Amino acid sequence: MQYIILIGDEGLTLDSVKNIRHYDARCGVDGNRHYVDYGQDHIFYDFVADISDQYTRKERRKIPFEKPNFIMMVYKSIDRIKEVMKQDDFPRGIYVDDDIDTIQPLEDFIKSLDDGTSPLIR
Repeated sequence: MQYIILIGDEGLTLDSVKNIRHYDARCGVDGNRHYVDYGQDHIFYDFVADISDQYTRKERRKIPFEKPNFIMMVYKSIDRIKEVMKQDDFPRGIYVDDDIDTIQPLEDFIKSLDDGTSPLIR
């Protein structure tokens, strides 16, 4: 399994990701996890406590939120998360930490997936 971290302001919550339409999937909540089961693959959204202290000072400067919220997005298929992130109901105005030294706005992250420059594409 792979993961990225969604970073947003106080509006990025487990409830905000529960509102995303995940077509042809079984969805539910288990504690601080919203799970989406597509059968052959899945996405887990894990709301995590403030992990700002795990970022270096340089990395923290890339996060434009005074009190950020963090959701770990665990996935099996990079194509699936790209599809979900492009939907109109996916939270906007957030940043993505690919856990490979890049923290960037969601739109730039999606563009890097589309043009093949993301280090997540192998």
